[in-house]
Amino acid sequence: MKKITAILVIVFPLILFAQEEKLTEERAKAMIDSLRALEQSLQTEIQACQNEVEGLRSEISALDEQIGSLQGEINSLKEELAKYPSEYEVKPGDFLAKISEYEFIYGTYKAWPRIWRANMDKIKDPDLIYPGWILKIPHGLDKTYTVIRGDYLWKIASFYWIYRDGKQWKTIYEANKDKIKNPDLIYPGQVFTIPR
Repeated sequence: MKKITAILVIVFPLILFAQEEKLTEERAKAMIDSLRALEQSLQTEIQACQNEVEGLRSEISALDEQIGSLQGEINSLKEELAKYPSEYEVKPGDFLAKISEYEFIYGTYKAWPRIWRANMDKIKDPDLIYPGWILKIPHGLDKTYTVIRGDYLWKIASFYWIYRDGKQWKTIYEANKDKIKNPDLIYPGQVFTIPR
């Protein structure tokens, strides 16, 4: 745009000047040479812009490939997640840690509290479950956490499905300062955001 303005600044006065007096051949040649140099400069700039556009098109193409690859991963993960049941029927001899340890559930006994918490309406004592009960099996990353009696931030951060690391309690505290006045005092029923 600046170059076009520069051309107009040069050409417009020339037109006015040419009307007022005759240009000498030398002066006209010098102005033509000046305009040709300006044209060459503009052509170079246009070529640079075209090269930049081609570079951006290549980047867009690479990003489109990445998006396609990530979409494939997402679909694969969705298929994988679909293999895990959202419910489980308790069988004779089952207990929460055993259910949690099944490969098609969580693959570790450490996640049994997650099953208990998801079924607290049914399970009053985590050591006492009955055959035939249908238990909810939550999957995925929890974005919130509801405090129950006996909880404290270190314990919550240590849970298998939260951070697996008690030292991460500060992350929960920082994200919920509006609800937690003292990190040593949390109360049943409080719902905390779990940053991911």
